[in-house]
Amino acid sequence: MSHTVGRRAAQGNDAVNYFISGIIKLALLEGSIGLLLLDRVLGDRYLTARRRAFGLFAGAMVFAWANYGALRHGVSIPYALLLLPIILACAWLVQAAFGAPEELSERMKGFRKQAGGFLKGPRGAKVMAVALSSALVLGWVGWGINVKANVLVHPWEQFHFYLGAAHQKQLGYFNIYKAAILADRETVNVLGGIQKTRELTTFEEIPVSVALADEQAVRARFTDEEWAAFKADWAAMANAWRIDWSRVMNDHGNSNSPAWSIVAHPLTKVFPVGTSGQAWLGWLDMILMIVLWLFAWQCFGHRVAAIGLFMWAAEPLVFDYLSGSLLRWDWLFALGMAACFLKKERYGVAGAFFGYAVATKLFPLFFGVAMAIAAFFEWRKTRKIRPEHLRFLKGAVIAGGLAVVVSAALFGFNTWVEYAQRIQVAQVEKYYSIQYSLKTVYLQFITSGPSEWIQGIFPSEIKQARPDVDIKDYGFGYWVARLLFTALIAILLRRANDLEAFLLGPLLVFTWLTVNMYYWNMLGLTAMGLALRKERPPFAMLIGLHFIFMVFYLYQHLNRGASEGYAVAWMIAVGIIAAAWYEWRDAKKAAAPQPVKA
Repeated sequence: MSHTVGRRAAQGNDAVNYFISGIIKLALLEGSIGLLLLDRVLGDRYLTARRRAFGLFAGAMVFAWANYGALRHGVSIPYALLLLPIILACAWLVQAAFGAPEELSERMKGFRKQAGGFLKGPRGAKVMAVALSSALVLGWVGWGINVKANVLVHPWEQFHFYLGAAHQKQLGYFNIYKAAILADRETVNVLGGIQKTRELTTFEEIPVSVALADEQAVRARFTDEEWAAFKADWAAMANAWRIDWSRVMNDHGNSNSPAWSIVAHPLTKVFPVGTSGQAWLGWLDMILMIVLWLFAWQCFGHRVAAIGLFMWAAEPLVFDYLSGSLLRWDWLFALGMAACFLKKERYGVAGAFFGYAVATKLFPLFFGVAMAIAAFFEWRKTRKIRPEHLRFLKGAVIAGGLAVVVSAALFGFNTWVEYAQRIQVAQVEKYYSIQYSLKTVYLQFITSGPSEWIQGIFPSEIKQARPDVDIKDYGFGYWVARLLFTALIAILLRRANDLEAFLLGPLLVFTWLTVNMYYWNMLGLTAMGLALRKERPPFAMLIGLHFIFMVFYLYQHLNRGASEGYAVAWMIAVGIIAAAWYEWRDAKKAAAPQPVKA
């Protein structure tokens, strides 16, 4: 989406609610910092109260993140709150089935024993827990859809990703707007007044007449039967959702890889275009996140999972942009599950989840790069490659390779060529305010004088947004800057184990790629990794993550402008520098020989 749409989504229709929301999130972030500080100093005291407090803060932030239960299309708050006891019941079932025996209550042990006897196998409790949890969540969603109380559909998003998945081979990555305009002329004619659309090979706005200069080539990618199916899908979607389609046709197209379509394409065949079918698809991401955080809670414990969930929900605009779409969090689910299996030391399974995440989105690759850097430090000490790392690599290569091969077989190898071109276009695109990237900070620094540097996170002008500022003109310096930041991140990885290093991957994503704000709920995984560590620098970084988004919500609350993405990027960059310096000092101090007492 464009940054203008993003600001409108964040602000909503009611300015009072928008300001109140910012205040509430600021208060939650402040309270979470206070809880972390108390947790740090209290040791083993008040464990039950702290456990409840972590859960309360995480739940409150998730509720705020989801627009305080309003969701989309008038979903009632009471209906949304009904999900809470369902999640608690699912959490109990997951703990009873998957938890360590010493962690189970007598009732949980009874459930495990009875389920095992009923299904006649040691895995009976796990099968029953998954089945009952699925029935509870799916029953809640299905009932809500049936009574029209739970239609979580983002039409704008599903236009791109439903049609993009259903007609992946024919549309590729550059023709969805052109094909929709052509299909509209032969069907419902709701796009007749559109004057401009976005050329997806350049991300530039162009007149529709120019865009359709190659309409014969666009149409030639469809057989007659395929074209009839596409027209039917477009007409059904246009009739089902009365939105401003002219603005939709000026977005940035389908950004998911062909590997993503391996899962999404069959789903579009099962769930047809329309209120009910698209509502089921709109809940898939939410269900994946429920599953992920339940398993994170089981693997990492209540405190670490609650900290991660809180930070996952603290990022702005994610719900507004992505909820009700189609499998936009499959990569995050895969990365989170990879972290869970790393915690369980199931390296092969973790690698398989990681391989899928990389195949479906490029940037998860840097989670593996962070882990590889930590493994390199270990290799320097031992001169041995651990077999666990080889199992992780094997799982990643097999899963990722299969995803590429199967998707190429289904949609053609040229689809991957187009996807690579689409990624490149996104990396050279001009600035807009929902990006977090080192590139924005670097261009601001290199094109400004000392008098402008003191403006800090509140510059009067974002230099990357200027037409005369192009990253290509600063290519060498930008490479050097990224290498230097990679070295700083490597310092942060020196004392990290495999899991902790893996979860610091977003710092390398920030350094090497341009990723929009609505993907940065991956910082919830980073927060979990930081919460696992006992050293002082990781704890300071965890507090820093809270501070960054406190500044964001204050900045947005004061309505200072449209440079909040730059403000966050500036603070992340400064945070990396400060944390690396602190880690270097702390590690040297820890390694220094201690004086022997007389």
